[in-house]
Amino acid sequence: MADANVPTQEISVVKDEHGLLFLGDSKEIKAWLDDQGLVSREFTTKALKTGSSVMQAAAQASSESGRWVKLTRDSAELLKKYGKTGGIQPGVVQKSNGQIVKWLKFENPSQIFSPAMATGVAGVMTQMALEQAIQEITDYLKSIDEKVGDLLQDQKDQTVAALIGVAFEVDEAAAIRARTGTLGDAAWSKLAPCAQTTSRALGYALTKLKGISDKLSRAESAESIMHVLDSAKDDVPAWLVVVSRAVQTRDKLSVIELERAYAELPEVLEEHRLGIVEARRERLGKVKAGVDAFCDVLEQASDKVRQEKLLHPFAVDDALEILNNLMMQTSQFSGGLDIEMDEKVIERAPEWLDVAGKFAGDVASGAANGAQQLGGAIADGAGVLGEIAGKGAADLGVAAADGVQELGRAIRGVDLDKVAESLPFKLPFGKK
Repeated sequence: MADANVPTQEISVVKDEHGLLFLGDSKEIKAWLDDQGLVSREFTTKALKTGSSVMQAAAQASSESGRWVKLTRDSAELLKKYGKTGGIQPGVVQKSNGQIVKWLKFENPSQIFSPAMATGVAGVMTQMALEQAIQEITDYLKSIDEKVGDLLQDQKDQTVAALIGVAFEVDEAAAIRARTGTLGDAAWSKLAPCAQTTSRALGYALTKLKGISDKLSRAESAESIMHVLDSAKDDVPAWLVVVSRAVQTRDKLSVIELERAYAELPEVLEEHRLGIVEARRERLGKVKAGVDAFCDVLEQASDKVRQEKLLHPFAVDDALEILNNLMMQTSQFSGGLDIEMDEKVIERAPEWLDVAGKFAGDVASGAANGAQQLGGAIADGAGVLGEIAGKGAADLGVAAADGVQELGRAIRGVDLDKVAESLPFKLPFGKK
């Protein structure tokens, strides 16, 4: 039975499609979430009290703060364990001795906020999801080889150069917004072309990846596949970086758009927020489709290459190593952008001695079959010749001629070229 003298912490929980918002004492919530193994970000309603008199309704909840958690498999398990979103039955967090330490109230924003405030909270939750995505992409870009960053900087392509310029503009605007609390019309107007530039760069990079996929698809031999991979091993990582930077820059721009909307245009905040969410979903959908197709081609190319292990053992191993590295880099990229993909692995080719041994066994089996076929044909012809031996001398010439013809017809039924090809030594007949 719970100790009535021990105070309990009441926590309101709000869920949307991207995350969970825990409202209450931020330090208490963080300590508890840390115990659950969940990473959280600080949330405060002060972000809503900017600019608009309509949003001053947030002042009613100025004492509310808390933590935001990304909706993942682990955080979803927390919901299953302690309660249901929107339900009237609270979740109870207990210690091992049965002591109640927290009450979780799963509520919709409309249950605890005014309509204007609920809209603002939804906007901030979307903003926090975007900021989390931006951080994950940043972590991914830091984790990859610095050489890839150098390749991106060395790109002479105008589209890539424009993306790098836009990224600087957006970062500068975000810094101004963070320091001053506002972004003037002049600064905002400079960002107007940024969305189009990032979209163009994203589409361009995906097209480049598709071009590499098409070349790999058309290549049939290990030699031609290796020729494509010679340049692809550097180009693919660079274009994946371009995709990442384009998505990240567009997310940063969306955060600024949301802040401006709920500070100055709260009446259209919800429509703006929904538009941003839908546009991002479509954007990542295109990225996922392109990357999925690329991984399929890598797998198909590996199957083609593996078949040539006997004739080109070193080239096959080199090609498979590059294909595997590209698959791993693509998987790391997908994780950085939080894109779910089927896990694919490039299998190594069997050892050359194993392949050679199997080939020798197949050749021996084929030779035996060919020799048996040839021997049978000769025996049939000889049998015909034997039958004429008992005939009269007058018929000997005719019978002998018939026997030779029968032998010739029997031998003509045998594909001597195939027999010769299957033998481990050269026969003195067949095509020159």
